[in-house]
Amino acid sequence: MRITKWLYEFVCLVLILNFFYEGIQKLAYSDAYGFWITHAPVIKKFGAVLQYAVPLIEIAIAILLIIARYRSIAFIAIIVAEIVFILWVMSVYLFTGYLFWPYDTLWDDATWMQKMIYSLILAWLAFAAISYNGKKEIEHKKNLLRNTSANVN
Repeated sequence: MRITKWLYEFVCLVLILNFFYEGIQKLAYSDAYGFWITHAPVIKKFGAVLQYAVPLIEIAIAILLIIARYRSIAFIAIIVAEIVFILWVMSVYLFTGYLFWPYDTLWDDATWMQKMIYSLILAWLAFAAISYNGKKEIEHKKNLLRNTSANVN
């Protein structure tokens, strides 16, 4: 197995574990997560919906990553979700002036800067995987063209 294929599969595994764990953890502790999201600035109006939508979307992304056919969709969803999250954090700090602590499933007492850096890392991992996946599809199409006969009508 080539090292790039191994890295691609490792990135997929890391993303699957991350999104599945975060989704399950937010559902398991939905009282604490629900309290946090219904009091978060800017999105508190939608907190009741987001309390269940966010964990279900994270689990759906993990499932899409498991199915090789839908990985590209999952990678794009990860990039979009992480960018939206970072923009939300930035807008809260720039426009509301509220200071509040993030809800985090992986470690205690995380700061918003740590959360944004972590989100950027996840987005870059998904972007790298999309790049590899795109190259793989181009190679597959070239191989198909080579294997077809030149006398095809």
